[in-house]
Formats: sequence, structure tokens, C-alpha cells
Amino acid sequence: MKQTYIFNNETHDDFSETYMASLGMDQERIDAVIAQRDFELSQNVQKREAAYKRESDPLYMEWQYDKTEAAENIWRDKVAEIKSRFPITQ
Repeated sequence: MKQTYIFNNETHDDFSETYMASLGMDQERIDAVIAQRDFELSQNVQKREAAYKRESDPLYMEWQYDKTEAAENIWRDKVAEIKSRFPITQ
């Protein structure tokens, strides 16, 4: 899920200061948008960890027991889905 913010009733996903300034945002607003994005990303670390424990770890154990390609693919697909749901990079 890509990080976004709303400015002047429009959704944006470019967090560069140059872009935000071109929209007419002052430095205080730019700093606030970046701080909010960074906070949300930091929360995703904990959310991702919890999702791994709850959702993908049991699938990993199943794969370790089965040693089948199908079980491995199910586990890897779940890990990719969790990473997509809770991005941790900017």
C-alpha cells in the first residue's frame, strides 16, 4: 500500500519537498506531512511483525513439516502480501 496525503482536496503520493512546495505548501506543512509519513511507516514495523507471527509463521511451520513446493509457495505468498500491506521503506 503506497503512502499518500491529501492537500487541497487532492490525493498525492510524491513526498519530495520540491513537489510539495510546487503545490503551494509552506515548510511547516511539508514538515508535518513528512513527519506523519515517517510515523506511519514506523508503526508498520510493529504491524508487520505481528502479522508475521499471526499469519505467516504457521504457514512456515506447515512448509517445514510438509517440505512441498505448494506449502512453500503459500508461505512465500503470505509474506509478500504482508510486506505489501505494511510497507516499511520510504
